[in-house]
Amino acid sequence: MKNLFKQPVVILANGEFPNHETPLGLLSLAGTVICADGSANILRSLNLKPHIIIGDLDSITKKDSYEGLIVDDSNQSNTDLEKAIEFTMLNSVKQVTVLGAVGNRDDMSFVNIQLLFKYFEKIDIKIITDYFSIECIIGKKIFKSFCGQRVSLATNDHSCTITTSNLKYSISGKIDPSVSLISNESLGDRFTLSSSKPLIVFRGHNNKL
Repeated sequence: MKNLFKQPVVILANGEFPNHETPLGLLSLAGTVICADGSANILRSLNLKPHIIIGDLDSITKKDSYEGLIVDDSNQSNTDLEKAIEFTMLNSVKQVTVLGAVGNRDDMSFVNIQLLFKYFEKIDIKIITDYFSIECIIGKKIFKSFCGQRVSLATNDHSCTITTSNLKYSISGKIDPSVSLISNESLGDRFTLSSSKPLIVFRGHNNKL
């Protein structure tokens, strides 16, 4: 089944379909498009075809019209996006980009972003929205950037220690999850983050957010 997957692999969740050129560009260049259940309906309305559809299939209309692989996973303990991510992992995919993870339902948007905490050490995963590239890190990472890029951070661990370099508002020390770490800015073509615990990083596509 590994031959099914050509990089880059994109999962389209059943949130708001992207409009920004960044996620749309990633979708157009995808070697494999996996739809989490009902997102397949959106692709069909645009005359686009997914390679794989996975989920409990309760949201798909005209199921027989799809030519790719359809995986019926009725496990109600996982969301359809979780099923899609775990399906890629099961088939030894190392890197995946998720589109359509936010919008339409605020509760699902929150859950989908939180999934980065669950999976980031198992697979190279990013969520790309119309506004941000979102990923989870631990340890030190240098990010390519541009002056004025919006940078926001989030942790769920009370013992998380964060150090930043080349951000407008420097951070150094233990951070309580209740403290707001949004709306920082990059000061140049790169910035550095160091985190002792999992840290979700939001990077804006442009500086007009």
